[in-house]
Amino acid sequence: MGFEDPALLLQCLGHGCVNPCRPGSKYCSDDCGMNLAAERIYDILPERLQQWQNSPSIAEEHGKKMIESLVHEQQGVLNHLKYLEHQYHELEAIIRRGKQQTICKDEESAKVMTNTAQRIFCVSCGKSIGVRAAIRHMEHCFAKYECKSSFGSLYPACIEGATRLFCDTYDPMNKRYCKRLHVLCPEHSKEPKVPIDEVCGCPLVQNIFEPTGNFCRLPKRVCIQHYCWEKLRRAELDLERVRALYKMEELSEQEHKVRTSMRNRAGLVGLMLHQTIQHDPLTTDLRSRADD
Repeated sequence: MGFEDPALLLQCLGHGCVNPCRPGSKYCSDDCGMNLAAERIYDILPERLQQWQNSPSIAEEHGKKMIESLVHEQQGVLNHLKYLEHQYHELEAIIRRGKQQTICKDEESAKVMTNTAQRIFCVSCGKSIGVRAAIRHMEHCFAKYECKSSFGSLYPACIEGATRLFCDTYDPMNKRYCKRLHVLCPEHSKEPKVPIDEVCGCPLVQNIFEPTGNFCRLPKRVCIQHYCWEKLRRAELDLERVRALYKMEELSEQEHKVRTSMRNRAGLVGLMLHQTIQHDPLTTDLRSRADD
């Protein structure tokens, strides 16, 4: 009938058990195997814990030093983010001050006399355009091509302490949130129409980097030297903030990996499966040392 001879069956490996083991198993039942595993843990684990505490681990020391270094770097990135946030508010204050300047007609007449005969080619479409309209044309041409591609994610950005970074406009067709920079997104942030009496307001500098404290007082419609200067300054600052946030995320992931490795090193499985044999009971530090 297919029944095996009980004399040919192996005995269960459970402690004190005399029953035959099941086919394909070393134990007669699940409870018998679990009880033996628990007894092994209770018998071996305390000794392994004592050995782990008495013998310093060089890997543990390296992990602690690495965590200290990562925490120090994270603090530096946080301080840089606070500085960039302060720069953001300063930039908004400068933009507001520039808007309060009065238009200077003399500067306007001098600017309008710029040579308009020279022509260049657009870097996006290759069309020949005049110098005065070049920057404006290239900006609109780039925005047209940029709208053809999309950058999105399933979730909106939620960054504590950060102001105005990503567009995060929801697209019901793709079911994605736009991840372009808010100030540079050509698809969801249209340029407002410039009034006739609006001043340029760009802060002027000398020797490229030294601010003079003065502002460009040309009408915004006429000034081609500082076209979209507010948007470009905001985008430059926002890009630095995004880079710092990416760096912060990278450091957090590294810290998580190191801490997980340290936890697993002193975990139940690691202590039960790995052991350093201590041949000399008087030697508690088993780390290798370089010869003097």
